[in-house]
Amino acid sequence: MSVAMVVPEIMPFKDDLPPNSSSLSNPAQTLRHVSKKHADGCLQVLNNEVTWRIYFRNGKLQYAYSSFQSLSILDYHFRCVGFNDFSTASRSLSQAGLMSRSNDCLEPDFANPLLTWLLNHGYLNVPQITQLLENLAKEAIETFLWLIEGHCQWIQGELSSSQDLNLELEDMLNIFQDRIRVWQSFEPLIKSPHQRPYLFSHISENTSSPDLVKLSRLLRGMSIRQLALALNQDELKIAKVLYPYIQRGDVCLRDPQKSYIKLPVIPQLSQSVQSQTPPAKTFRIACVDDSPTILDEMNRFLSHDEYDVTKIDDPVKAASLLFRLKPDLILMDITMPEISGYKLCGLLRNSVALREVPIVMVTGRSGLIDKARAKAAGATDYLVKPFTRGSLLAVVEKYLR
Repeated sequence: MSVAMVVPEIMPFKDDLPPNSSSLSNPAQTLRHVSKKHADGCLQVLNNEVTWRIYFRNGKLQYAYSSFQSLSILDYHFRCVGFNDFSTASRSLSQAGLMSRSNDCLEPDFANPLLTWLLNHGYLNVPQITQLLENLAKEAIETFLWLIEGHCQWIQGELSSSQDLNLELEDMLNIFQDRIRVWQSFEPLIKSPHQRPYLFSHISENTSSPDLVKLSRLLRGMSIRQLALALNQDELKIAKVLYPYIQRGDVCLRDPQKSYIKLPVIPQLSQSVQSQTPPAKTFRIACVDDSPTILDEMNRFLSHDEYDVTKIDDPVKAASLLFRLKPDLILMDITMPEISGYKLCGLLRNSVALREVPIVMVTGRSGLIDKARAKAAGATDYLVKPFTRGSLLAVVEKYLR
């Protein structure tokens, strides 16, 4: 069995196909155009040091490959086809000289020796290998469709391959474009299935959702995609379950692991759709606290396009900075050195410029006396530490929506 791809020399697109060196603006339209021209060759696209190669014969999609697809993530695809012992097989492959961790990148013809060895030694059968290649091709196509720009070239000429997948391009594009629309319903909180969800607050089996309780046992650094595989569910379903908890701040998302960081993120809604919605006002929020950790946490929780956060860690200089900034909302700690939040709040309330600006006291004190004192000083509201992203957003949106 062989899936080797013989790559001809690079030549310009012929007729009205895109030129040899051009910028990519609409990935799906480009693939449809190549298909309609019944072209033989390879579309090669480079973006952020990641390369995609998509192979055609007579306009039919034969195979697709991306340079981010590495040996380190093959285990995911092997488990998808029912092969759960790749770690054992990889040691034998290394001994046979068919795998090298020093060269982690999967070249397009990796399957020729590697998959043939797995087939001959009984690790995989032909249907599993075919499904594996199809999954890898679809993964490459899906991430290719997330591109909003890229440098593309056409490699003209007939390709030699004894493994022709002959994938249905139009059906695949329709499915993936539908998936993009679902992913976009989770923006801006979820940007990639490779983001890693972590619990931010304690989960109680008595009061929390059964779905979140089940997921909480797996939230140990696994990505949304890895969670989907572990639970035998589509990653979109996992994202849908997680989304309300991410909104509330019970779950936070960390960046993808290093091997995925250069992949494109899920594209935002098109400018034409966004232009139908009036642009949102940008609200200025000032956060006053002597703790850089608390300030960083507030900034992370409020990192939305409509919020412009200013961090102030020197309470003595806070008043003059706030008078110049004229924020729409002030979040202020009570216990600070040299000047307390109560005193600073009273000072601000005596100024015409900031008299009507909502001031929310953020503190670990939750007693009635403390709340009464804050109100007497002129505070608009009270937020108790430790706060979640959900509780912080709730009080912010209460006064800025």
